[in-house]
Amino acid sequence: MIAFRNRLCLLVGLVGIGVAAMAQDKQIIVRAMDARSGKPLANQHLLVFGGESAEAVKQHKKQYELMTDKDGLATLMLTPETQLLQVWVDWHVLCQSEPNSKSFSVADIMASGLNTPNTCSSASQKAVPGHLVVFVRPAHFWEKMRQ
Repeated sequence: MIAFRNRLCLLVGLVGIGVAAMAQDKQIIVRAMDARSGKPLANQHLLVFGGESAEAVKQHKKQYELMTDKDGLATLMLTPETQLLQVWVDWHVLCQSEPNSKSFSVADIMASGLNTPNTCSSASQKAVPGHLVVFVRPAHFWEKMRQ
């Protein structure tokens, strides 16, 4: 009876550890790239909106603020319920059509990596699982004034 109870306690403990590991935050590496030159953007402020749905992202239900390092990289820790993302780089314009209406799947980013569209040039990056590459260009004077 004692051996059975010990095994049962061990099994419950292992299941608990497994559930806790699955519920942990997800980590995504965000890389900010100059869409025209293809070079990383160092020391840039990123604003990330996340949520379970496109509507939650549009409503800015969950916000994350990040700073890129010298290689244009920033680490984003997401809660398990975050399914979609939008990333914005201060004083830059996203190189994609209708950026406010586009959200990117966390599952796709984790599985195979993802690059945002680059309508500003032909610069590209190879997609790497767990990485999101955001292509932007510097904002023009009047675009900055509207922000």
